[in-house]
Amino acid sequence: MHENKAAFFDIDGTLFRNSLLIEHFLLLTNDGIIPKTARENEIGPLYEKYQNRLGAYEDYLDKASLVYQQKLVGIDRKTIDKYSKIVIEKNKNKVYMFTKKAVEFHKKNGYLIFFISGSPEFLVDNFAKIYGADLSIATKYEFDNEDKFTGTVRPMRDGRNKLQAVIKLAETYKLDLSKSYAYGDTNGDITMFQMVGFPHAINPSFELIDKLFEDEELRKKTVIDIERKDVNYSFNLSNLKTNFKKF
Repeated sequence: MHENKAAFFDIDGTLFRNSLLIEHFLLLTNDGIIPKTARENEIGPLYEKYQNRLGAYEDYLDKASLVYQQKLVGIDRKTIDKYSKIVIEKNKNKVYMFTKKAVEFHKKNGYLIFFISGSPEFLVDNFAKIYGADLSIATKYEFDNEDKFTGTVRPMRDGRNKLQAVIKLAETYKLDLSKSYAYGDTNGDITMFQMVGFPHAINPSFELIDKLFEDEELRKKTVIDIERKDVNYSFNLSNLKTNFKKF
């Protein structure tokens, strides 16, 4: 039986150099759709900690996602979509070159391309189209019969949900996961790494690289890719004696 190969890509911090959700959040606060105090008072302190290397990026992103979800309640889909298009247009080229080239490589060589992201689907779907993904799976935001956001979401950021997504895609598309690739940057992507034959950690967080190093199987098969300035550094944890420390 013929089996397909796939490449699974996280977006925020993996392909896109920031977070689509945060860019959308900032634009909405700049124009007063969401109060600026939500940014300044509720996520500002964590952002400052992250910027000063006193706090983890994932803590900042978790808090920003929660505040964004809360403040978006009652806003109509038309407004959300309007600002989504602006965010995508402004940020579509702000990507890591290594990951962009990986997408191009896999498309050229017949892999199915799947984007799996914790950002909202109204952002992810448009971003995925630009880069030619066969399918995108993202956090679903529910709207009422007046097309206003209800506050209810079906998340796709954590490892459990990403695992279920990969399993479902493998069944639907008859994928050979042992010949497939996955690209991610945080601990929420580790289940994708466990499922495929060729995982790549892009500028990984401490929590992710620490768990990769501790897991014998993942340590053997995971490639670490670090992109800084105009240089990409790739290495296997199994082949390198290295020290990595949390700030």
